Amino acid sequence: MENNENKKVLLSLKDVEVKFNVRGRILTAIRRVSLDIYENESIAIVGESGSGKSVLTKTFAGMLDSNGFINNGSIIFSDDSLSKTTVQIDAKRQKYLDKMINTLNEYSVLERGAAEYVAIEQKKMEIRHSQGLTPEEESDFAIRIKNLDDDIVDRTNYVVALDRRNAQDAVEIQEISQKIKAWKDQIKAIKRERTDLIAKRAAEYKANAERRAADEKVIADLEARRAEKIAKEDQPGNPFGLTDKVLERNVLIAREILLSIGRYPLRSQVVFTRKLKKAFKLAMSIGEDLDRSAVKNRLFETCTFRVAFRGYDEATKTLIGYAIIDCAKVKYTKDWQQIRGCRIATVFQDPMTSLNPVLTIGKQISTVIIKHQKCSQEEAKKRTLDIMAKVGIPEPEKRYDDYPFMYSGGMRQRIVIAIALSCQPKILICDEPTTALDVTIQAQIIRLIKDLQHQLGYTTVYITHDLGVVANVAERVAVLYGGQIVELGTVEDIFYEPKHPYTWALLSSLTQLAEKGDDLFSIPGTPPSLYNKIIGDAFAPRNAYAMAIDRVKEPPMFQINDHHWAKTWLLDPRAPEVEPPKIIQNLHEKMLKSYVNVEG
Repeated sequence: MENNENKKVLLSLKDVEVKFNVRGRILTAIRRVSLDIYENESIAIVGESGSGKSVLTKTFAGMLDSNGFINNGSIIFSDDSLSKTTVQIDAKRQKYLDKMINTLNEYSVLERGAAEYVAIEQKKMEIRHSQGLTPEEESDFAIRIKNLDDDIVDRTNYVVALDRRNAQDAVEIQEISQKIKAWKDQIKAIKRERTDLIAKRAAEYKANAERRAADEKVIADLEARRAEKIAKEDQPGNPFGLTDKVLERNVLIAREILLSIGRYPLRSQVVFTRKLKKAFKLAMSIGEDLDRSAVKNRLFETCTFRVAFRGYDEATKTLIGYAIIDCAKVKYTKDWQQIRGCRIATVFQDPMTSLNPVLTIGKQISTVIIKHQKCSQEEAKKRTLDIMAKVGIPEPEKRYDDYPFMYSGGMRQRIVIAIALSCQPKILICDEPTTALDVTIQAQIIRLIKDLQHQLGYTTVYITHDLGVVANVAERVAVLYGGQIVELGTVEDIFYEPKHPYTWALLSSLTQLAEKGDDLFSIPGTPPSLYNKIIGDAFAPRNAYAMAIDRVKEPPMFQINDHHWAKTWLLDPRAPEVEPPKIIQNLHEKMLKSYVNVEG
């Protein structure tokens, strides 16, 4: 979505969708978010509680709760220190390569009969469906049962909240209980209907001997034709009768397999090799184009991410590769350990609960350094003292053995920042880092984060609902509502040329803009339930500027300039002209007046 040729994209999110399984129901917390985050920039993600701010950053930091999952999209992390991969070829690894190449060559023979293999599988699937349910019928039964299950969960949760001692509630509980019983009976009836239909179809197919014979003949003919094609060599005289192009391709794939799994422990390498062999065998059997990067990326995702081969150093006998790290597809714990805490770190909002009360300050920082950077205790202590000094801890040598209870809230937050920066991350996520601190300490912590960013060169991602903080820390702002980015632009765009009614509402809520005698502005209504499918513009029910189309059709993301976008139908050429609320007009002068003391 962004257009900035002068900066390197460090993290690129494309159509990311995040869901949670909550008591048997699916909640969609992030809905098709696309966002590029640049190297060495400061970007703020703002919105009300429940808008998806923390979930979004937890997603690319690998910190989703156990019931959360990425349902769709990609999160590409471009970090050279992680992406570049080397594997030195010794006798043992050369033997592995030779064996893998030979295996892939064996599988490549199957490519000759790929069309017949696909036809056989399709015919078998057709036979299965003729003896049971079609995919459409199976989906229909599943939806009918799920809808009733959802009703049961909703009503059951509602009953829990009622007071059984209250006579009126007791009557309602009885009525709801009867409904729940009826719904359960309906579910049983639907399941019986499904079972009976499958049995009926199976019996009909079994009784039709002529059809069975015809199906068996089709499969037999296809298998004979496939066997004939497999036996015929593409290039006689070569291993397995394969062309030079296919042989070279298999050598490349074998090298990429070794590069991709070489960093794992031996036991994991064995497991991953087995999975990758199975994936490539199936791909060759059905005739997938293994020269396409997208196909290979998907096959490697069965167990890890793909490391693309870039070259071979003859002098050191080393394979050189470059990984495309999609955080949405990372499964293995060791891979996350190389990213989370090491390349992407987080400063949480409450320093009082972020530190271990029974470990010394120095121990908590040095443990992180040893874990991620694998250095000695002596070197870890040296680095710990250095980072303690950088975050403003006076006389760090004397404070190394202090415990958290000996520090004020502001000093504890400095230690939390020190832990996050101890491994020199590329991205620092600041999740409401000043919420638990008093106003004077807030300004100090914000200034510290900004100063350290200039010194250490990391990207800062702020999560906040306080637009007043955003004005002082960020270069760009992404406004979230209902799990979507509804406006994105520079700080100047968002504060002085906002285009989305939700951004107008957030700015109108700034206490700094309130005048004596006026009521403080609050956004009417509540955010949408993320359990339900959202139709139209998610903000429409709370939007005083909503049009009829807002309630039926989701707006696209309109581009305002090279760095400013907003997702609102008000930007459609056919929409009427609407002025922002009076309170946020001439905001530039008001903001200068409000923050002159902080900037000083």
